[in-house]
Amino acid sequence: MHIAVLDDNIADRKQLERLLDRESDRRIQTTGNLYIDSYGSKGSLLFAPLKQYDFIMIDMKESVHESLEIIKSLREKGVTIPICLMRKESEVEGIEGVPEDLFYIEKPIKVAELTSLMDGVIAAKNELEAFEKREKELEELEEFAENHKALVAFDKFVRKLF
Repeated sequence: MHIAVLDDNIADRKQLERLLDRESDRRIQTTGNLYIDSYGSKGSLLFAPLKQYDFIMIDMKESVHESLEIIKSLREKGVTIPICLMRKESEVEGIEGVPEDLFYIEKPIKVAELTSLMDGVIAAKNELEAFEKREKELEELEEFAENHKALVAFDKFVRKLF
């Protein structure tokens, strides 16, 4: 799993990298490695090839609004992967336009909370992949039916007979 970390506080960013490295070590036998890229500014994240990431963690210390603007930019670019706002969920209450699908974690980040967060993200990622797989299979089935109308009609006729 590839994770992008955006935090403008270098000490917090390095601490999160260490915590994620340890989390990766614990998960190596079950869910595999966690690969972490960290960024210190929104410009560097927004210009990165975002398709490589499975999860993004964001905290800009100036204000929660700046973090939410970045999340909005990501969603407008078509980024659908899970995003975690490293703030208290209560900090965004009453703010319009906050995506409902955000994960939250408070700083200082505790190991147990990070493990729980990663469990939720991995479950969400697996659900999304299963949904996309079913969607692709349905599209392929619809395409087959469209391209083989006579065969589909014959199949329906035979099923009615028996």
